[in-house]
Amino acid sequence: FLPYGPTKFVNGQNTGAQPLMTQVVKNDIRVIVPSEKDLTGQYDVDATSTVTIPTIGRVEVGGKPWSGVRAALLTALQREVREPGIVLTPLRHVVVLGSVNKPGTFLLEPTVTLSGAIALASGVTPEGDLRRIRLVRDDSVRFVGAPKGREIDDIALQSGDQLFVLQRSWFARNSALLITTLLSITGLVAVLHK
Repeated sequence: FLPYGPTKFVNGQNTGAQPLMTQVVKNDIRVIVPSEKDLTGQYDVDATSTVTIPTIGRVEVGGKPWSGVRAALLTALQREVREPGIVLTPLRHVVVLGSVNKPGTFLLEPTVTLSGAIALASGVTPEGDLRRIRLVRDDSVRFVGAPKGREIDDIALQSGDQLFVLQRSWFARNSALLITTLLSITGLVAVLHK
């Protein structure tokens, strides 16, 4: 995975950034065809690693380098459009759960990092702790987050990643209650000793 922006191709010539990813796995693809608004849209890569685009039809994209996906779509598009131009952006499925305001599955562009994914989930709840984030990727668990007094690490995400924003510790969430209780007990003891 290379963290670059969308790749733009006009008449088969690369006019944009370097390839976005080396393999298409568990992604959606955003396709923009400036001359054909009906072909512009967001398309699922199905279980057979195929994407279906109106007019073009089914194109196999699984296991191909990103340049191969682009070439296959451009070849199919050239059969239907006189002067094809195409902008492709892979979209990654990332799940954000835990102490966030709007948990769910999000489709992220390659430039969206850990902090952006949490922002798309409308940020953390008052109980959430940005220093305690669990990232599950390919059956391994990694704890990531912002060190005390610093911003959250901008870790690149992959399709299939799951983020869990954990709650602050019980003491951190209830410290005001504990202090109030201790002051009340201290006041009660002082009154009883008089």
